[in-house]
Amino acid sequence: MKKTIQMAAMVVVLGTASSTPMQTYAYQEPTNYVHTKTDNMIVYSKYGAKISASEKDGKFSVKADIVNNRQPLEVEIFKNGHTGVLKQVTKKTVEPVAYRDEGDRVIATIHGNAELQFVHPTVNNFRDIANSSNAMYITALAERGIVNGRTPDYFGENETLTRAQVSALVARAFSLQQVSTTQFKDIDTKKSWYGGYVGAITSIEVMKGKTYNEFNPNGKLTRQQAILILGRMLDAVDFAPNEEVDGFPYSDSVNFDDELYQHTATLYALGAIDYDEILEPAQRITRGQFAKMLYKVLQESGRL
Repeated sequence: MKKTIQMAAMVVVLGTASSTPMQTYAYQEPTNYVHTKTDNMIVYSKYGAKISASEKDGKFSVKADIVNNRQPLEVEIFKNGHTGVLKQVTKKTVEPVAYRDEGDRVIATIHGNAELQFVHPTVNNFRDIANSSNAMYITALAERGIVNGRTPDYFGENETLTRAQVSALVARAFSLQQVSTTQFKDIDTKKSWYGGYVGAITSIEVMKGKTYNEFNPNGKLTRQQAILILGRMLDAVDFAPNEEVDGFPYSDSVNFDDELYQHTATLYALGAIDYDEILEPAQRITRGQFAKMLYKVLQESGRL
């Protein structure tokens, strides 16, 4: 039976295009969102959160009482002379923020209390991507601090990804708040660098464990797993379909289950996966291939 799927188009996480508070043209303040203001920042919540916001010396602080990875806040910051990359800054770390640049302002999506600040972008000198078709995607993600190289001058484009690494990439790319988890016995919550990221994406069912009690953090990521993770992430941020597309060119799709078929079709329509005669879902995905997929997903969901 021929399957017809719907291609996803960008819808801002807090609502449909017709009701979103942020526009690339004339700004109209919403009446159906909880929001608060400072001189150069407006913070919105669709979920009735009590919000406090302040700014001082180029630092934009946001606090809310009902915020989790299913209840985002949308933050509009007018640049007014600020340049660089917006990031979440703490005393110990600097984390990426999911945002799109509208020229005179940025529109960020956060999932918890945050202190935001414009910082100098990361400059990479990855020699191994000079002639790569994925260079643009890798460079853009590296500037945001979402991806890092193996060394300052070597990205490792053709190397594989582990499940722990991809959990961190996706959580950081969408600026999810880290979540402590004790479910997986193969993750040391006190010593592992990735435990909070795994907790974040498993709490919203974007990734699942190999078994209920085993995450398999060092397991290598396959193309099928990458497609499912990013497809589920699009669902989690309310990426709504608006255009029907008939299938895709992969002859091995006869073996796809419904979820893999749906997400493959969506990512193919977005240009996140390449045209080819076969998908080979069990094949391991490379760091360069995943960078392209992640870039496209972020771009289409209004977070890049």
